[in-house]
Amino acid sequence: MASPTPPAAASTTFDFGRAFTFVKEDPDAVKKILIGGVFALLSLLIVGAFFVAGYLARLIQRVARGELLPLPEWDDFGGLFVDGAKLLGAYLIYTLGLYLVLGCPFGMLMVVVGASSGRHDSGGLGALAGLGIFALYGALLLGSLIIGLYLPAAFVRMALNGEFRAAFQVTENLAFIRRNLLNYLLSLVLYIIGAVVAQFGILLCCVGIFPLSFWGLCMFGWGLGETARRDAVLCPPQAGPAY
Repeated sequence: MASPTPPAAASTTFDFGRAFTFVKEDPDAVKKILIGGVFALLSLLIVGAFFVAGYLARLIQRVARGELLPLPEWDDFGGLFVDGAKLLGAYLIYTLGLYLVLGCPFGMLMVVVGASSGRHDSGGLGALAGLGIFALYGALLLGSLIIGLYLPAAFVRMALNGEFRAAFQVTENLAFIRRNLLNYLLSLVLYIIGAVVAQFGILLCCVGIFPLSFWGLCMFGWGLGETARRDAVLCPPQAGPAY
């Protein structure tokens, strides 16, 4: 899939406030958000996560093209599943890689401690093992944070290029972040706000948390799409109306 050529953006920084209003401009927004909420609920059984991730990829594509009503229709479940599988596959590979890189040294340490458990000086090794567990948790937390900050860029480039390998082009993905740092950070803020707002769904007998979380994800996808639309490398601009 070739990269889209969206109309020129009105400014280098996207309209942060519009992230909260673009959904209601779609006459079918309620239906789309409710269907998305159902799939968010089904994400508890894993299968729904593929469709939610696929919808996110489609939304990023449509926003990057500058479409006035960017919310995709729920009419291509096979395509949504495939697109979502690509995003989730990349997430899984990065996550497993993190656990392998950090877990192997800790595993070797535990083998040494286990082999020395019968010795009189095993107390020192036990303390070392405890310190290793503490360090492992800290490293996993830091690594997860770094991956969480990096992966949206990989998802954007993969969604727009249509190539799974784009998720692992680390240099290009980091360059995308550097070129669009402010918009990229604003997109991450939208994700955090959406996650916080979704918690108010608990007040609606817990059921409301799923449509609200999906709505928050749509805000995040809109921000990433607007970020891509303003990136001259990923989406070369062309003359046309902007909003």
